[in-house]
Amino acid sequence: MMPQLLALLCTGLCAGQGSRTTDESLPKPSLRAWPSSVVSRKSNVTLQCWTSTKNVNFVLRKGKVHLQSVQSRASTEGLAEFHLTGLNSDNAGEYACEYYRRGSPYIRSQPSDVLLLLVTGDLPKPSLQAHQRGEVTAGENVTLQCQGPASVYETVMFALLKAGAAGPIQVQSPAGKETDFSLRTVTVSDAGNYSCVYFQTGIPFWASHPSDHLEIRVTGKTERKSPKMAETELGTTGITLIVIFTFLFLLGTFFIWKYTRCGAALDKMTKRSHSKEPEEVGTSIQPEKGSGDPPAAMMSCSPAWDKTSQVSRAEEPHGVTYAELNIRALSEGPSSQMEQPLETCVYSTLKA
Repeated sequence: MMPQLLALLCTGLCAGQGSRTTDESLPKPSLRAWPSSVVSRKSNVTLQCWTSTKNVNFVLRKGKVHLQSVQSRASTEGLAEFHLTGLNSDNAGEYACEYYRRGSPYIRSQPSDVLLLLVTGDLPKPSLQAHQRGEVTAGENVTLQCQGPASVYETVMFALLKAGAAGPIQVQSPAGKETDFSLRTVTVSDAGNYSCVYFQTGIPFWASHPSDHLEIRVTGKTERKSPKMAETELGTTGITLIVIFTFLFLLGTFFIWKYTRCGAALDKMTKRSHSKEPEEVGTSIQPEKGSGDPPAAMMSCSPAWDKTSQVSRAEEPHGVTYAELNIRALSEGPSSQMEQPLETCVYSTLKA
């Protein structure tokens, strides 16, 4: 009896020594797929398991099945890569990774979040279309509708994909055979080629062919003015135009008044010169105030007149007497001069 008890005790101790327990203090690793977690058949994918803890060994599991164990690099933070090549439908499923410290005690970490690896091509492809056509403006919302074929009766989920992304952008259940994906407050970075797939939520995790690509173009954001702001700007513009038109009207009125006044003054002077008797035409017209001063009307219309007159008076020599020739007498000839006796005309200019 005693030997049997010793044997059972030894078996339990040996089994306990090789077992690994979970240590809550170890951080949970992260698992990602590169280039994407949704791939086509016969493609290759790399699953990367990462942790900040060094000198650990990694384990990759599919469901509850242990697949691979990899030792991390000692010179860097804990990182392990698991390469899956020539994928087919059997490789689809839920993956997770964990790690444990080297040596005794064999304590393992919490498993990473589950990564769903989908291999497309087992179901007919859906269609993807946008409610908005053409380009969209940054800040707007965009709705993309993914619609599966009429033969889809099983419980499935829809996933929205973007070219270059490492996984689905959104995953959600359908309403019937279709679902709407909403991109809210889009930015320029949301531009790109989109597609969608639907897949089974349980084993064997079959996935459809991806839909045809749909390109989304996002333009820069344009400022939208509120009605109050637009009304304010319109009022400001109206006031500015009124001020400009008023200024132009006053300026035009001033010029019209000025040139009308000058024209009246010149016309008055012309009438006065023509109203004089014929014998006075040859007589010099003397200004009212001082010699050489132009009429006040001419001075007000042409400021240059006064300047020219002042220069002329400054250049005149003192004590000079001016005489004005009778042009009419010269044009009549000798015969007319003999008939009438010549009259002596002396013209002088008074100096102030």
